[in-house]
Amino acid sequence: MGFYLIGNVGYLQVAAYILFVASVFKFFDNTNIRFFATFLFIGSLSFIYEIVCKSDFISSFILVATFIIFWHKKFTDNYFTKPLLLGLIVGFLCLTRSLVIIPLILFLLNPFIKANNSDKLKTVVGFLMSFSILLTTVIFPVKSFEYFKEFNPLQTQGQGSGFIMIFFLMSTVLISFFIENIQYVFFYSSIILFLLIGSFLVESVFKGITFNYLGITYLASSLPFAIIGYCFLVSEKLAVKSQINF
Repeated sequence: MGFYLIGNVGYLQVAAYILFVASVFKFFDNTNIRFFATFLFIGSLSFIYEIVCKSDFISSFILVATFIIFWHKKFTDNYFTKPLLLGLIVGFLCLTRSLVIIPLILFLLNPFIKANNSDKLKTVVGFLMSFSILLTTVIFPVKSFEYFKEFNPLQTQGQGSGFIMIFFLMSTVLISFFIENIQYVFFYSSIILFLLIGSFLVESVFKGITFNYLGITYLASSLPFAIIGYCFLVSEKLAVKSQINF
C-alpha cells in the first residue's frame, strides 16, 4: 500500500526481490544455493518485464512464498502457535491476488483441520478482521454497486471461467491432504499455478484472443515457488551426498 501512496509501484518489485533474497539466505545454509536462487530470480525475463512495466503482479506471490518460508521456519512444530496473528496475515495476503489462495491452501488447510477448536476460532477471527478491514477500503470509495460488481478485484483479476478456477481449487484442496513436507508445498504450488494460468491462456485462445494480447506474463506467478522448490531439491541431494561421503 505504501508504494501506491508514493506513486511508484516499481519500487514494490525491488522491495519484494530484497525480501525474497533475504528469505532464501535465511532459510538455506548452502552458499551456492543462495546465490543460485538469487541469480535465477533476477535473471528471469518475466521478473525483468515486471520491473520495466512497473507491475505489482508477481510481488503478491513473492510475499506469499516468503511468508510460507518464514512461518515454517519459525513455527515448524505447530503452525498455529499464534493463530490470531496467522489469521490476520492470511486475510491480508488473500486480498493481494485471488490466486494466492492456492499455495495458502496447500500450506495451511491440512494443519488447520488438525488444529484444536480454540486455534481454529482465533485464526478465523483474525482472518475476518483483516479481510473485512481491508475490504472496506475497496467498498467504501465505490460510486455504486453496479460499478463494484463490474470492477471488483475478483472480476478484474480473473483470467478465465469460474469452472476452471473451481476445478483447480478442488484439486488443490485434495492435494493438500497429501502434503508430506514443506518442499511439496512449493512444488505443487508452482505446478498448479502454472497449469491454472496455462488453462486460462488456452481458453483465451479459443475465445479468439490473439497472441499479442495473451497475458503470458501471468505464468510468472509460479516462479518464486519453482525456484524455492528447486532449492529444496538441491539441498536435499547435497544432504544425502554428504551422509554417503561421511
